[in-house]
Amino acid sequence: MNNPFEDIKINPEIDLETLDEDQQKLAKRDTIYKKYDPMVNEVFDLFIAAHRQGLWEKDSDCSRQYCCHVAWFAGPKEKYADPYDPHHTIRRILEIRMEMDGLCYPTGFTVTHYGAIDKIIHVGLEKDDLVRGIKQVMA
Repeated sequence: MNNPFEDIKINPEIDLETLDEDQQKLAKRDTIYKKYDPMVNEVFDLFIAAHRQGLWEKDSDCSRQYCCHVAWFAGPKEKYADPYDPHHTIRRILEIRMEMDGLCYPTGFTVTHYGAIDKIIHVGLEKDDLVRGIKQVMA
């Protein structure tokens, strides 16, 4: 079996010995976003085009400082935005959160539909897994 985590490595141009633990985790987070962001955004684009075109937008938590908090979300524009937090401009209805192990390595995705909070689906790391998870939580 191929190891699905082999290509999630911290940028080799970064000297890990010069980074403290928090900086290493942030570098790992940035690498994870770099790998998974295009796939998750493509899935969101397809979903929005089919079901919420013109109504929903998408965004991510990539600018947050949480090292192991990797998430993307979609929903309508928020009517009342908190000016201190740019992530409050979109109401999170559908969220895709990266599940991590204790060392901040991806293990899968959690797909949550906040309109029906009992709908939380855990899926794998592949595009087909995300599509299946969104279909399940939105059904």
